Formats: sequence, C-alpha cells, structure tokens
Amino acid sequence: MQNERQTFKKEEKLKSKKLIEELFEKGKIIHHHPFKVLFQLTNNPEFAYPAKIGISVSKKNFKRAVDRNYLKRKIREAYRCNKSDLYNSLNHIDQKLYFFVIYTAKHDIDYSEIDLAMISLLKKLKTKF
Repeated sequence: MQNERQTFKKEEKLKSKKLIEELFEKGKIIHHHPFKVLFQLTNNPEFAYPAKIGISVSKKNFKRAVDRNYLKRKIREAYRCNKSDLYNSLNHIDQKLYFFVIYTAKHDIDYSEIDLAMISLLKKLKTKF
C-alpha cells in the first residue's frame, strides 16, 4: 500500500466559469443517489492534476448556508479520501477529467453514507471512460 498523502489542493477545484458552462452544455450525466454528476474528459495540458471537481448543494433544499457548506465539506472529504483510484485510472489512459457533483437529496445524510456513495460513484465514473 502506498504511503501517499491524501490532499485536496486548490488546483483540483473546478472554478473556471467557462469549463462549468461547457459541462452543462456538452457534458455527460450520471445519476447516482444522492448525486447527479456532469463530467467530461479532456486532453488539456493546463490541468496540474488528473481531475478537477466542482460541488454544489441546492439552495432550494437547504436554505441555510451553514447546512449547504457542511454538506459540501462532507462531499469534499469523501472525494479526497477516495480519489486515488480514479487518478490511477486517468493516468493510465493519459486523460484528464473535470466533473461537477450536484447533491440531489432533500435531507442531510450521514458522512458514512456519503462516503459509500462517493466510492460507488467514482467506480461508476471510471466505467464510463
């Protein structure tokens, strides 16, 4: 087992308005409860990491910013802990991926459930490429 640090750097966040708009226009969609994911592969050499992720929680379902931020923090942590397998697959095929995770559940879910959902989501995402 590798003794590599599991980090989530600023460069791994999907912040480009242009890329996000492109995802919503041309990206492929996966539904995996409690997430909806828009993703697209690219050969963009500007990406420092194999994947970039954006996370969103609906203001309609969670009125308070505190609740939205708490859910995003749990999703980000689940991704951070489980991304290494995705990175290995992307490096193997020499591609880059950017994707946007939208939390679709109407209530707060425990971290353990989010973690399991993220693991199976990343596996499902790997099968798409």
